[in-house]
Amino acid sequence: MRVVVAGSGEVGFHIAEQLVGGNQDVVLIEKDRERAKFVAEHLDCLVVQGEAGSLQILEEAGLGSADIFIAVTDLDEVNMISCLVVDSEFDVPVKIARVRNVAYKKSAVFRHGLKAIDYIVNPEIEAVRAIMNTVEQGATSDVLVFEDTDIQLRSIYVGERSFFKGKTLKEIRQKLQYNFIIAGISRKDELIIPSGDSVIHQDDHLYLVSSRDNLERVLSKTGRRKRILHHIVLVGGGKIGRYVTEELIRAGRRVKVIDKDYDRCKLLAAQFPEALIINEDISEQKIFEEEQLHTADLLIATTNDEALNMLTAIYAKRLGVKRVIPLVNKTNYVTIAANLGIDATVSPKASSVSAILRFIRRGNIKSVYTIFDGKAETIEFAIPESSMVVGKTVKDLRLPAGSLVVAVNRQDKNYVPNGDFVIKGGDNVITFSRTEQVERLEEIFSH
Repeated sequence: MRVVVAGSGEVGFHIAEQLVGGNQDVVLIEKDRERAKFVAEHLDCLVVQGEAGSLQILEEAGLGSADIFIAVTDLDEVNMISCLVVDSEFDVPVKIARVRNVAYKKSAVFRHGLKAIDYIVNPEIEAVRAIMNTVEQGATSDVLVFEDTDIQLRSIYVGERSFFKGKTLKEIRQKLQYNFIIAGISRKDELIIPSGDSVIHQDDHLYLVSSRDNLERVLSKTGRRKRILHHIVLVGGGKIGRYVTEELIRAGRRVKVIDKDYDRCKLLAAQFPEALIINEDISEQKIFEEEQLHTADLLIATTNDEALNMLTAIYAKRLGVKRVIPLVNKTNYVTIAANLGIDATVSPKASSVSAILRFIRRGNIKSVYTIFDGKAETIEFAIPESSMVVGKTVKDLRLPAGSLVVAVNRQDKNYVPNGDFVIKGGDNVITFSRTEQVERLEEIFSH
């Protein structure tokens, strides 16, 4: 499959990296010469330097033989126009555009259908969904949910006093009599697909999969009891902050919004009379004391400054705020967040990439999430009665090394399967694997 990606920012680079890791033929278009040079040095793909809306550049990128075109430059207009050019000049089956401005999506053009764009992804909306999923689960950890099931994937950090530290997976399963699996271990720059004898180390990040109730029991036993989050402070009243405020109020939560822009605060106050809008700079230490922010159940930091989001979350946690969620994109921030006591993080980049991958793969794939900065993926497959895997045991599937079937949902019941578990038509099968094994997994479960 040939995929042409226009734009090599956070989302474009990560999509290309993910697809290259999955053995796809990728071409990346980037207008900035220095950025194009950087990408060419770091990704094993063809990089074409130029404007994504230029017919000449699109021809040079090989759109004539492309299966998918993904436009994720920083400008909505460039993304939409490049899709229009591709649609009019090339026979490309799938065109995807990142469109941040919701007004475009609500316009008459989109309401009546724009065949030039098959799928529109909005990073802010995807991030809001991720934030609300995390809030609904009590913000005890990062959480990924799977469609039409109550199976979840949680990421937890192993600190100095963690229950998991120094134990093998066998010992953990003996002590915690719940139906769950540790699907992966992130250790420094390495992703480990563990066996029963694998030992958990301090500073590991564990990926746990099971039903919501089982995971809550596991987290409770290990010191991460779920809390009902009534009083929520939201720092940053931009697009994401505004959407999150709307969802929180709809869910019946008490919300304080803090933003240093006076005009933005006036608009927020008019839009959300139920919320308390505070026009202050969160970097001023006095705001925490004056507004008694330490009494909050949850603080969500959604400013455009990732470093400020991290620092705000860390400071709030130390003052006594029960749960914190900063919005971050940089991999190093996500990696160190749990080490610093941060309960969960949300990445608009990762949320957008997962949404695009889910659409690209479609077929019987219901959910896709990228894990560990793209080094792994977890995928939910819907198994039809006609599938070649129906009637086979898990051990008969001959899964590639570095991949696991971590959960199966069958008629509202959840299973953590062993090698003798038999796959049936109608099952939802959830896999966890290294990115390079995704193509082989798709071959196994998509036929």
